[in-house]
Amino acid sequence: MYKKILIFIIISVVSLGTFLKFIAHNEKDFIYVVPKIKYIEVLDRNIGEYSILFSDGKSTNFEMRNFLNGKIFFNVPNGDYTLKISYDEQEKYVPFRKDDNWKKIIIPLQGDIFSKKQEIALNIITLTLIILNIFIYTKIKKEIKKDKILNLSFFILILKMILSFRGNFQVDFIKFLEFFISTTLGFLIIFYILNNRMNRKHKKIRYFIYVLSALSFIYYALIAINLLSPQIYTYILSTHEAFLTFLRKTYQIINLRRIILFIIIFNLLTNKRFTVSPQKFYYFSVIFLYLFMELFYIAFPKFLNLYSFIKLIEYMCIYWGLVFVSLKIYTKNISRVVRYLLGFTIAYMTLFYFKTLLEPAIILITIFILDFYTMTFEKILLVKNEVLEKSYTKLCLVQNRREFEKELEKELKKNLQVRSVLVKIFIDEKEISEYLIDKNFYENNLFIEKENIKKEIYSTGIRLAFNGNPYVGAIFIEEYEYEMDIENIKYLAGISEKVAGIANNIRLNSIYKELSFDD
Repeated sequence: MYKKILIFIIISVVSLGTFLKFIAHNEKDFIYVVPKIKYIEVLDRNIGEYSILFSDGKSTNFEMRNFLNGKIFFNVPNGDYTLKISYDEQEKYVPFRKDDNWKKIIIPLQGDIFSKKQEIALNIITLTLIILNIFIYTKIKKEIKKDKILNLSFFILILKMILSFRGNFQVDFIKFLEFFISTTLGFLIIFYILNNRMNRKHKKIRYFIYVLSALSFIYYALIAINLLSPQIYTYILSTHEAFLTFLRKTYQIINLRRIILFIIIFNLLTNKRFTVSPQKFYYFSVIFLYLFMELFYIAFPKFLNLYSFIKLIEYMCIYWGLVFVSLKIYTKNISRVVRYLLGFTIAYMTLFYFKTLLEPAIILITIFILDFYTMTFEKILLVKNEVLEKSYTKLCLVQNRREFEKELEKELKKNLQVRSVLVKIFIDEKEISEYLIDKNFYENNLFIEKENIKKEIYSTGIRLAFNGNPYVGAIFIEEYEYEMDIENIKYLAGISEKVAGIANNIRLNSIYKELSFDD
């Protein structure tokens, strides 16, 4: 389905671009000014101020409009002119001659000045982030590969990171490619959340998001087409100015990352567990951080060269958040991952601000030291969960298979907010086949997906694995309309690991009793 939609979109955009290129070839008498500065994105606007003067220095009144990261001057007749550029409190004058239908002028501008060592440091931080992301992926790749969209999104994310390297090799093609990759990643994440993380009963909100996404797509598609030639833009502007203005204003308010933020906030506010959760402050703290990054350009308008990196961090955080939540991967190492991601992000930003290597180095060294001692004290002062210990103690006294299943079900119902619970100890392969469609498993993930459970009422499950046996037993959960929260999932994972040994002993005793009975 997705392949057909993608093919249709590509064919439609190419066909429309070819058609517009053909009918716009007569557009003329305009000047296209392109600022040439490293690390800016295609849609970064207001990069300098421009005006065209006559050769004698007198001002002109040519109409000017934004186009991508540059400007277009309309109705400019052939002749000699001077282009005046004001950027970063400096003025620059560039004489030029217009002797054709239209003219493209590339203006090199000086952005942030970095020494060779500073540029190497920026690239080392970027490379470290790439390695860190690949490392996380390799640890949970079996789980991620089950989800084709998340798997594809990871490689697009890595490609975006690779294109974010800083150096003199950056050309317009790489900038445009990074822009299209970001757009693709944004749409993938939006549709993934809509299809997998949003309740389908909210039809009106879903339609609203689809409309916003469609408007964004049309705008991005027009940008892609306009990249073929400024003549297409001038044609669209002269024939459909109102529609183009509407799309531009919409983009200024609603972009892909803000659509994602809207969906996340809506999901939280409509989640019944969230409304009664005492952890609201922490959820909103995460949202505030996301909002700060999204509105970074408003708070720090001079740090234009940081915008691309901030957007990269946004997408990276969104992606891994989706992975951890969707695949139910909650380990103590997640906090370490977040700590390193934030640390390298802050180090990158401080390098831009202070223009020295000392401050970023102090930040990274501090994070490494804190991480080491956090891990050290966790090893020394490991605190056991009281609820887990109580449940485990009760089950230690159970010797009978049926009694164990019922007692564990009782404990789970008491400590989990779910509709129903079913506990089964498997004696043989036949019993496993009664409850599971596929007996294959992923070593790093104990959870069983709904699609693999034969009993339709159960929405999730977790394996009881012990000493090389992946299916000593299983716990099946029937959730309410909303999923279990993180605390419940952590309890479920903890109790399954603790009682797996007890379940294995009861299983072996049951097998011995059956053999003795047969004798």
